[in-house]
Order: sequence, then structure tokens, then C-alpha cells
Amino acid sequence: MSEANQPPYPYPPYPYMEQEDELSLIDLWNILWKRKWLILLLGPLAGIIGIVVALNSTEIYRSEVLLAPAAEDDGGGALSALAGQFGGLASMAGINVGGGGNTETAIATLKSRKFLLPYIVENDLFTILFENDWDAENKRWSSSNERRGPEGKPTDSEVYKLFSESVLSVSEDKKTGLVTLAIEWVDPAQTTEWANALSERINSHLKEKAKAETEKNLAYLKEQLKETQVIEIRESLYTLIESQTQNAMLANAKEEYAFRIIDPAFVPEERIRPKRSLIVIASGFLGGFLGIFLCFVLHFVDTVKQLKKSKI
Repeated sequence: MSEANQPPYPYPPYPYMEQEDELSLIDLWNILWKRKWLILLLGPLAGIIGIVVALNSTEIYRSEVLLAPAAEDDGGGALSALAGQFGGLASMAGINVGGGGNTETAIATLKSRKFLLPYIVENDLFTILFENDWDAENKRWSSSNERRGPEGKPTDSEVYKLFSESVLSVSEDKKTGLVTLAIEWVDPAQTTEWANALSERINSHLKEKAKAETEKNLAYLKEQLKETQVIEIRESLYTLIESQTQNAMLANAKEEYAFRIIDPAFVPEERIRPKRSLIVIASGFLGGFLGIFLCFVLHFVDTVKQLKKSKI
């Protein structure tokens, strides 16, 4: 080959290879091994802290009552048909032709302030729910909270919030329609007592409410019957009176007015919280991950310092 036909370079140029800054697995291992004392120290230390926390955590027990919405008997179908026929007239008078309401209403009543506060007051649960603020020896409240007044007694709002948010839970299974009333508290016997008492109390509460509403409706209908002479209206009023009388009979006859108790609460033998083994294991892992994180932070700091020294 002549010199004129020779390429400008004797060999094809090699591509420029940039220096790799990525760390290999061996590099990562060396970083961790160099400061392994951090991992070996923080992992067991966090585990010990987890043991202390787990042993000092308050034990919580849970009791449950399984409820089913009370099925309407044969009279329920007749009342539903009647509601469709005279619903307009009844609604104008503010009268409910149907029975005791639906499950959502019963659950809302069960969790309402109007239902729970009387139970709390009647059973004097203030000193139980706020045991840390109650001086049992001197029979007085030891808290100096300004909202509680000079006596230091917890307010109704405080008691209701604690009971409804931390003690009582009510859930409905949309597939089966079953309702679970659960109580979580430090005393297993009290959880059972409260759960069973509330499940019975909601039935009697809604039953008495329905009876009072029915009596009020009957009094109104009978008064309207005296004031009108129109035959069509009188016939409608008679029919509504009959339906309200049937409502009253159903309310008196049904002990389980809103819910049927499928499975009452029993005293729990095992706590649901705290899960001590899980707390200890999670604490140990957390301490180990913290040690690994500090290893890389310290490696980064050392690298920055070395770069600064090399530039000087």
C-alpha cells in the first residue's frame, strides 16, 4: 500500500473510556466492614430499647359481640306496602310508617354522644377511663387542666372522645350484613361487661325510642281524625292508625329490636397489644438499618475530606 493510500492513523483510535464512579458490591461491603462496629452496636442497642418499651407497654384486651340486624317478621312486609300506599300523607304529617329504621341508623346511634354519655355517667366510668388522673386514696381528681374547672374532673367531651375513638369500635360486614361491636381496654373482664351491656342497651334504647315515636304519632292521628269529616281522609287516617298500632305491638313484642345477638362477648384470655416479639424484632432491624446508613454517611464525609485535601 502506498503512503498516499495509508489511513491518517496506523490503527483505529480507541474510544475514550470514562472513569467509572459507581461502587461495586465489594466496595459496598468494604465500606460496611470498615465501620461494622456501628451496626454491631446500634442493632443490639435498639433491640434492648425495644425490649424495655415492649415490657412497659400497657396490655390491651379485646372483646367482641357479633350482631345481626333484627329481621322483620311478617308484619314488616305489610308495613312496607302500606308505606308505599300512604307514604305521601304520612310524610306530610311527619309520621314514619315503617318499623325501627335501618342498620346504618342503628350503628350511628350506637356510636352517638346521646347514647354513650348516659351509659358512661350511669356506670361512673370517669374514674376508670381516666385512672391516672384520679386520686383513689383521697377520692379527688389530681389533674390541673384548666378546661376541667376547679374540681379537675374530665369533661363530657373528653370522656366521649376517649371512649368512642379508643375503646369502642363498630364495624359492618357489607357482604353478610353482620355487625361487630368491639371493646378494647386494659381489663379483660371490663371489656366483656361493656360489650355485652352496650349490645343489650342499644336494643332497649331504640325500642323505647320507637315506642315513644309511635305514641306521639297515634296521638296526632287521633287528633286529626276528630277534626276532619272527609270520608277519604278519615279512611286514610284509620289505616295509618292501624299501622302505628301494629308498630307499637311489634316494638313491645320484640326483645331484640334492632340487633339479634349472634355471639355474645367472652372474657379474652390473650391480649391483642402489645405484640412484644414484633416490637423487639422491628427495633433490632431499625437499629441495624440506622447503623448501615451511618456507615455510608461517614464514608461520604471521609471522601469529601480527601477530595478537599487533594485539591490543596
